[in-house]
Amino acid sequence: MITEEELTHLLDRLLEVGVPPTAIAKAWDIDPFLVRDRMNDLRVDKYGAAELSEAIAAIQWEVLEEFRHMVHDAPYSERQRFIMGMVSKTMSLTARQNPETMGTMRNDFLGLMAAMADTAPDDDELSDQDTAAFVAAVATDDDQDQGLDH
Repeated sequence: MITEEELTHLLDRLLEVGVPPTAIAKAWDIDPFLVRDRMNDLRVDKYGAAELSEAIAAIQWEVLEEFRHMVHDAPYSERQRFIMGMVSKTMSLTARQNPETMGTMRNDFLGLMAAMADTAPDDDELSDQDTAAFVAAVATDDDQDQGLDH
């Protein structure tokens, strides 16, 4: 008979080497939720979080804090490089989020779509070669009746 302490140790070892919790639960006929809970406990012990998104968020905050220290404590040339990189990235992100820019892009897109609708060739103007690569079809009620025995 295996003790609870020995079972916990074995579970930990299997989880640490990457054995899926479901496989462990099936092999030993254990509730899969208990095995997943143990896996989450191990992740919290090792990474400080059970979920990957939480761990990544924690790392991002650490990186931000390190960046702040580097901006204040690094030699002038390195600080200047950090600041210029951050300003450049911030400007590009801000430009993408600017409502005026989005409005202009939306108007340009609508203009392009209107121009395409106005200059679209008639079906009679298209040759077989033009439609070989792609053919768009619209189903009609007549198409729905094909194949039906009346």
